[in-house]
Amino acid sequence: MSHVEALQSTDVTKIGIGLIIALVVIGVLISLVVTAIVGRLIILVVVVALGIFIWVQRSSIQSKVDDFKHGHVASCQFDKTFFGIHVKAPASLVAECQKNLKK
Repeated sequence: MSHVEALQSTDVTKIGIGLIIALVVIGVLISLVVTAIVGRLIILVVVVALGIFIWVQRSSIQSKVDDFKHGHVASCQFDKTFFGIHVKAPASLVAECQKNLKK
């Protein structure tokens, strides 16, 4: 029969320290991956929200321009803002609006 040696207390200490170091390294790697994923998700949410906000602002301006082109306005005053900046209608659009209002 072969003789199997039992673990010594120094072996248990070495194995314990090795396992603790391995767990810390694995924990750090997992935290980096999770942090990167969470960071990317936060950036994705912000970008999508900004995209939606810009689309809504743009469609609001486009709707007003379409109303001007077809004369569906009470007056030819273009009073829209894009992110708080007042937008002026091109002169050709105002002329077309005035022409449509006179009909």
